[in-house]
Amino acid sequence: MKTEIKVEMRKSASVELEDYCVNSMGDRKGKGDFLEVTEWTNGEGYDIHMEDSSGTTRFMLTWGQFDAMKKCIKTIDKSHHTK
Repeated sequence: MKTEIKVEMRKSASVELEDYCVNSMGDRKGKGDFLEVTEWTNGEGYDIHMEDSSGTTRFMLTWGQFDAMKKCIKTIDKSHHTK
């Protein structure tokens, strides 16, 4: 059996956390803390990589998991506006 090896380019986007979340940095301002999201090659999910005052965090979400998380966040957010 002959295995084909493919080389793929993956889309990613990243931001410095100091522009978004002072709480995640603590006293680390200017230390390069960041959040990076990379789309899976098959397009079915994302790798998330974050460096902040807590250290390194990495996790993966499928599209379905991402949608479920967004709905939960929207539900929580709406509950703040109805009080």
